Amino acid sequence: MIDWPTLDGLIQNLAFLVAGVTAIVFTYPAGHRQDTPGALALRYVLTVTLGIYLTFKGIVFPGDLRFDFRSVVVAIVARRYGAGPALLVALPIAGFRLGLGSGVGAWLGILQMTVVALVGATGTGWWRLHAPFMDEPVTWRWWRPFALFAAANVTLFPAFGTTWTEALPAYLLSVILSAVGLFVAFEIKHNRLQNLAHTSHLTQLATVDSLTGALNRRQFDLDLSTLDPAQPAFVLMLDLDHFKRINDSYGHAVGDRVLVALADLIRESTRASDCLYRLGGEEFAVLLHEGTLDDAQEVADRVRRAVEHDLAARVGLHGERITCSGGLAPVVGDRHRAVQVADRHLYRAKQAGRNRVHG
Repeated sequence: MIDWPTLDGLIQNLAFLVAGVTAIVFTYPAGHRQDTPGALALRYVLTVTLGIYLTFKGIVFPGDLRFDFRSVVVAIVARRYGAGPALLVALPIAGFRLGLGSGVGAWLGILQMTVVALVGATGTGWWRLHAPFMDEPVTWRWWRPFALFAAANVTLFPAFGTTWTEALPAYLLSVILSAVGLFVAFEIKHNRLQNLAHTSHLTQLATVDSLTGALNRRQFDLDLSTLDPAQPAFVLMLDLDHFKRINDSYGHAVGDRVLVALADLIRESTRASDCLYRLGGEEFAVLLHEGTLDDAQEVADRVRRAVEHDLAARVGLHGERITCSGGLAPVVGDRHRAVQVADRHLYRAKQAGRNRVHG
């Protein structure tokens, strides 16, 4: 029978686990961004600190069985990052546990953490620092902790040195408590990652063109207004020539394929620092960051040549010749005036015979 002080200690240990995991998951990056080395280091320190604190606040059940939720911390790391990071977390926690007493129970507890790190990483592998969010059924998230600790907590039996019938109640109690603790911690982590993924999805819907994957007009206006005036920038307006004829001759499905291929060609022909936007229909814009006017003109002409030579073939229209026209303007002073200037240059390029960039 568990007395009130023991139950109170167990509740406190679980509360510390919940508070610690909650603090740790708030260090996860939003959306699909990868962790920085600094964020990973901070998360490691917080995780080890939580494991040590849980060990320090451990409780002793009747029969001298010491219990805490430090293995839950190791299991969380193993599931998300792999066996290697989990063992790195377990190492300093094990050292602290030995400092509290290096009897047989301490060594068996360290063995149990090792088993949790290795078995808990099943399906994750040895090392995975940048882990994508994977939504899992709640039934799977519930039964996995029981299976994990049913295997790992077998290490408790040698601590009793008596019959299995005397050790079994302690084993079952530790499995149930550890599994419940891991399920609660998993849910905290899962809900945080799910919320981040949902927020990222909403942000993408608000800022990304669903057909081409280019940024949309809303994001173009925002990025244009927040350009650093101290850094050189140019706006390149692009428009497909005679795109209506493509839609009328081959249908809108083929027209959509042309727009997707056009966006891909523009990305391939511009630099990593440049940003692509679809403003509407067959009209695109590129914000060219860094470099001189000559550099911007070179990028613009590279885009034009790529469209002329490759676009029709990419969508299977080998008998067609698809071209684009463009207008280029530096972003100085009134930033929206730069768009107007680029638009005028685009119009002049159309008037001059198309398949050219003015500016």
